[in-house]
Amino acid sequence: MDLNILNNLKIKLIVLFIAFLVWFFVKIEDNYRYSFKIPLRVTNLESNRIIGNSIPKRIKITSWGKGRYLFLLMLRKDIFYNLDVSKVKKSANIVLDKDQIKLLREIEIEVLNIVAPETVKVVIKNLITRKVPIIPEVDVQTYPGYTIIDEIELNPDSVDIMGPDSEINSILSIHTENKKYKNIKRDLEKKIQLVPPKRKNVRLLTDEVNLFVDIQKLMEKPLSEIPVSVTNQPPNLKVTVIPSTLSLILEGGTDLLLNVTKQDVKAYIDYKKVHASKNKTHLAYIETPKGIRYRDVKPKRFTVVVEKIR
Repeated sequence: MDLNILNNLKIKLIVLFIAFLVWFFVKIEDNYRYSFKIPLRVTNLESNRIIGNSIPKRIKITSWGKGRYLFLLMLRKDIFYNLDVSKVKKSANIVLDKDQIKLLREIEIEVLNIVAPETVKVVIKNLITRKVPIIPEVDVQTYPGYTIIDEIELNPDSVDIMGPDSEINSILSIHTENKKYKNIKRDLEKKIQLVPPKRKNVRLLTDEVNLFVDIQKLMEKPLSEIPVSVTNQPPNLKVTVIPSTLSLILEGGTDLLLNVTKQDVKAYIDYKKVHASKNKTHLAYIETPKGIRYRDVKPKRFTVVVEKIR
């Protein structure tokens, strides 16, 4: 290998670079015919309307001018096609006209023609906003000995969606992302993302909501001698339930159960539902305060005695 080639390598590289620059600046003074793509921008679209179909984001044009102007134009991106939709009512095929190609700065470039596409189909739809409920896709598993009080809360519990009326009217709800929380033993507060609908030109005006789950230590509370009443009893009949009381065990969070008494639990037999029954004994309906469960009801079934009032 001839080591003389490596002598004064830095100087040789500098000379080579200068030569390249001279060549480059000479060449960019020549005129060139060049094709490239430019952005397409929609203008004069009313605020309550939206483009309802796919339109190209860029169009291809051919231009003529000095190389340095073409080079600057591509670097600055100072050129776009102005797609004016002010005269479109519902839909139209707009023929692209090179006169609608706009330059943001004065530059000596001539646009020769539009290569593709020659026309753009535009469909315009009404833009509406509608509020829909949010469905939580959340699985919360508490630590043993703890329980969830009431339902999972979302704040806000609904969201505004915006889009074409043809798409929006068929959307009944929005879901959160799927989340799973394990071994939770204190109140759960998180921000959770919403899943946008897979519909064209539809967007959510809120991306996330606040999640709250009330977690309390699990408590049991036995209650006895809860009276069993009769509902929907005809005025000409005397309906008696035997036995007349029941007992059960309530389950729920400590804060909820501490102040619950048997007056807060409603037990009853619905005469309308049992009078035509062939069964001799019947289950009682039991209603407890919100967030409280019950078990071990005793007795489970009751006899209904009916007497006519004279």
